[in-house]
Amino acid sequence: MLLYAFYALLITAIGGYAFFQTRLLKTPMTRTSIALVIAHPDDEVMFFGPTLAELTRPEHGNTVRVLCMSSGNSDGLGETRKKELIASCKSFGIRESHVTVLERDELKDGHKELWDPSLVGDQMNLFAKKHNIETLITFDEKGVSAHTNHIACYVGLTYFIQTFKERTPVKTIYVLKSVSLLRKYISILDLPFTMVMTEALMPLVNQWLGLAGAAALIGGQPAPTTSNGRTVLRPLELLFVSAPSAIAQAKGAMEKHESQMVWFRKLYVIFSRYMSINELRRVM
Repeated sequence: MLLYAFYALLITAIGGYAFFQTRLLKTPMTRTSIALVIAHPDDEVMFFGPTLAELTRPEHGNTVRVLCMSSGNSDGLGETRKKELIASCKSFGIRESHVTVLERDELKDGHKELWDPSLVGDQMNLFAKKHNIETLITFDEKGVSAHTNHIACYVGLTYFIQTFKERTPVKTIYVLKSVSLLRKYISILDLPFTMVMTEALMPLVNQWLGLAGAAALIGGQPAPTTSNGRTVLRPLELLFVSAPSAIAQAKGAMEKHESQMVWFRKLYVIFSRYMSINELRRVM
């Protein structure tokens, strides 16, 4: 019985994967400035690989920057890890000048290091203003791996929204949805579960049913517009499922983090669903 269930899951996952490779589900983020906010070097690919692979596609015309809150210097490898981060980002077509790593005593790498939310939020605000960022992306309240520093990015984001919402160029904020431990390590087999639970497919379903429109696409809220009157679509959720070439791109980027490629991270690259699936939830 369990074997039949596995086969059904496998077939469904393959079918879902084939569906996403037809690219019927288009990203609404094009020709905009995006900042990915992470806690440590290697977060950008271990957790956000599918997001970067999609949003950095040349045809989307996005400008993608990375703001890393620490150099990951808990083992004294901060300078090495910064160089690895730059090399990893280059694998996604992100220029070195678009990668910023903060070096502050108050933002040390470590599970026991508690970052001040106001400091994290202030850094997000300064970065957004300096580079005219329109979209922020970071971890959710569970931090994917429950790492204290990952969660601190979300808590700092909450402070940023509460304090600077009316005084920032940022129009949209997404967080990466955390999943259970079991789902986290079944790779592409998690796709059927994701498709059942996500709201990212609703715009496409509405379009098929003839119900498409701004209200359907952005959860019934008024659709914001740019200065030239162009409607900005802000779906409640986004779902990125990497094609084989994008998965290979992410694996190549992960290999740039040579100092971190211990045995359990090599297993992570093979089994983690975050190497091929990203589901983002809009919080602003």
